[in-house]
Amino acid sequence: MNSVVSIFLSKPNRPIRTWPVPVCAAILLLLAIVIYRYHRVPAPVAAAVADSAAPACVAEAPDAAPTTTQAADPPPEPMPLAIALLPAPGPPDASRQPAEAAAPPTLVGHAAARDAALTQSAEDFFREAAEVLQQSPLPAAADLPALNLRHSVTAVTSPTLALPLHAGRASLGWSRHAIRDEQQLPPPNAVRLEEILNSFTLRPAGCAAICQGVSLTTESLPCPWKPSATLLLISIRGATDSAHDVTATFHADPATVTSYCLLGFALPAGLDAGPLPTQLPAKSSTSLVLEIEPSSTAAAFGSLEWTLDGQPAPAIPITHHRDAEPSDDARFAALVCAFAQWLAHDQPALINPEKLAALARETASSTLPPDRADLLALIDAALGL
Repeated sequence: MNSVVSIFLSKPNRPIRTWPVPVCAAILLLLAIVIYRYHRVPAPVAAAVADSAAPACVAEAPDAAPTTTQAADPPPEPMPLAIALLPAPGPPDASRQPAEAAAPPTLVGHAAARDAALTQSAEDFFREAAEVLQQSPLPAAADLPALNLRHSVTAVTSPTLALPLHAGRASLGWSRHAIRDEQQLPPPNAVRLEEILNSFTLRPAGCAAICQGVSLTTESLPCPWKPSATLLLISIRGATDSAHDVTATFHADPATVTSYCLLGFALPAGLDAGPLPTQLPAKSSTSLVLEIEPSSTAAAFGSLEWTLDGQPAPAIPITHHRDAEPSDDARFAALVCAFAQWLAHDQPALINPEKLAALARETASSTLPPDRADLLALIDAALGL
């Protein structure tokens, strides 16, 4: 630092050079990470060692000098709104080439801060993000990052896909506000399929694997907007007592699967996929949907492989039984996915207003829970705009 100061003092007439963009990006990235380091701030090492070495109770001598108490750490800074507005990280999108235009340095820094916070505690991150969004005004379209929709990838070139364990919940509220209060459809970058889907509790009725209270459950059903495809509903649930480290991967069988696509989890434009959090909080629940295009009449599409605390867990074979009647939850999940894709202008040639209205009619029932009945009313209002 002294050398830098001496240079400027010794050459007062030297023109000031602008910093290159990479340096600015690095500084912004560092600032974003530092700002968000309030999650689980560790205690000083020396104090931690002393505390662990001391007995539970210590008798103090009568003439001992009074001890001074260390000042408490200041309260953590609130989460910046720009970080709370980011979607949960998704896996790499093999259907896209590397981004030609990089995201703005500020967005890169916010994404890095989000990823660091999720690594420390996904549960704390999503809880605080929900609080920040609830206390903030509804975002304008310009405040939300542009999203690159995912497309199908071939099973031959990309036979495996890491599955995300987390999704936000904000998008349904944004869409509801736009449709009912503003009498217009929400902007496409405010529509996040995974967030709308995970606003509802879904329980697939197919194969399941359970290990130490953590469960993965699947159910397949015909894709209502693409008759040649199959939808795979996946539910990942945390244990009731404690968090665990979990990874899950879809393994497509190239002999029976032509292509597949993870619905939702669009990546912000210009951003590479960040690390997927592996901490699965207790009592958490996340639903995912894959659209699978089989290459033949075979019913076996591959498997779900997963690990629990670093150890392999029982794999789940992915088998589609064509004569099985889908559960109500699976049908409703398909309707949610169709609605979200229609709002996001995803697959418009396959999902049009007529198709969406027909799916809503098939799902309608006098016994629907209030939250599901409200979604049907929202779909009806959206189709009328």
